[in-house]
Amino acid sequence: MNIVFCVMLLSGVVYAATTGNLSAAQDALLSGAGEAVSLCLSLAGAYAFFGGLLAVLRESGAADALSRCLRPLLSRLLPFAPGEEKAMGDICINLSCNMLGMGSAATPAGLAAMKTMAAAGGNTGVASDAMILFFVLNSACPEILPTTMIALRAQHGAVNPADIVLPVLLSTGISAMAGIALCRLLVRGGEECA
Repeated sequence: MNIVFCVMLLSGVVYAATTGNLSAAQDALLSGAGEAVSLCLSLAGAYAFFGGLLAVLRESGAADALSRCLRPLLSRLLPFAPGEEKAMGDICINLSCNMLGMGSAATPAGLAAMKTMAAAGGNTGVASDAMILFFVLNSACPEILPTTMIALRAQHGAVNPADIVLPVLLSTGISAMAGIALCRLLVRGGEECA
């Protein structure tokens, strides 16, 4: 990925230099960097709050309670191989964060869940059906409250920043159902869901 970024950056600089727009490219680069820092700082509070909340949920045992509540549904949904069910707590936290629109806060729990499931499979480098379906759920998780998008819209002056809740819920719900159906179809067809 670093190579791709470097190639894009260098090709942009070369193009700007050959067209005589090097000063405009420099101004755009510096203003874009400033806007990126401003955006990160404006979202830092929300991420810190939800990240702290997730840590409290884990330490207090609430994540285990959530796991017990979601276990019947996820056990039926995810075709766990022996030992993979140990990742249930991290899977529940990951999906909960995604449902709240905090994808960045969901990443550590998702990585921990994948690591646990990979270890249960002997770290062969081949994803199990449960790992693939979890990846699909993680990627297309229905968002009940898209907090990051609401915060971005509020920051940029949207009149009603939360008016995207229903469209986001519908689109992510449909994509999650389609992904689940496709994985189930491929597994039932005797194919690897990859």
